[in-house]
Amino acid sequence: MLTLAIVSAATNEVTGLTNTYNLVSPWLVYLACTILISTMVASLALWSGKARSATVARSSAPPSSHDAAGRASLVRALVERRSVFPRDYARGHGREVPREVVDSMLEAACWAPFHGSKPPWRFVVLGKQSMRSMQELTLRYYDEKENWRAAGRWADEEAYARWREMTEGEITGRWGPVSYMIAIVMRRQAGSKRVPEWEEMCATAAAVQNMHVQLSSFPDVGGYWSSWHSSARDSEDMRKFLNMEDPEDKCLGFFIVAPCETTELPRDRRSREAFVPLTTEWRD
Repeated sequence: MLTLAIVSAATNEVTGLTNTYNLVSPWLVYLACTILISTMVASLALWSGKARSATVARSSAPPSSHDAAGRASLVRALVERRSVFPRDYARGHGREVPREVVDSMLEAACWAPFHGSKPPWRFVVLGKQSMRSMQELTLRYYDEKENWRAAGRWADEEAYARWREMTEGEITGRWGPVSYMIAIVMRRQAGSKRVPEWEEMCATAAAVQNMHVQLSSFPDVGGYWSSWHSSARDSEDMRKFLNMEDPEDKCLGFFIVAPCETTELPRDRRSREAFVPLTTEWRD
């Protein structure tokens, strides 16, 4: 449509010239049309380019630091973060959490703060078979050399036997609906700069918080950070299973990811507003 308008305008202009100067030669008319159309198209392209540049500049401009809507959406995302436990996982429907959900969680983790040139966290995403292997490893660890006694969790062998039977049943029961368990590993020295261990742990925890907030943005998926069974988690067997090469690296547990029965957020019984005066001190 725009091209037709240009041609029409050029034709009218040339017609005026021929009437005025009696330019009856066809090639003169053609030459005049070509010059006028080229000039008008070039002018239009220049104007269009400037308009696009202005649009891109406006769209790529960073949001205002005083953008109330942006702050509100961030706070809302934090408020809606929930730890969802196995009692609320979807059972018997064959549902699985898409891999794209975990990919988005890992991307969110990358934006956590850390010192040095490389992040101190490392995640090992366990699927169905790897989750089963990890749980069987946990049971073998406590069985071998009666490590259950050193753990100090059970009063006697009978108590341990009851726990073991229950835990073995959880492989297909409690943890059956789970799509992924993400091992959370803190690398003691990821880069060339060595920083205090507590800083590496804090950075890793911040990355997990980012993952958790991102997971909570999906309506039918849930999960939580499990510390797992501490003696097995800290064992040499688990280190080998997770390919933890540095003896100072630490496994900080597993993040559970599973489909949920409902899209409603579980109730948070703790009043966050009440925590502010209890946990904050202002000084001049």
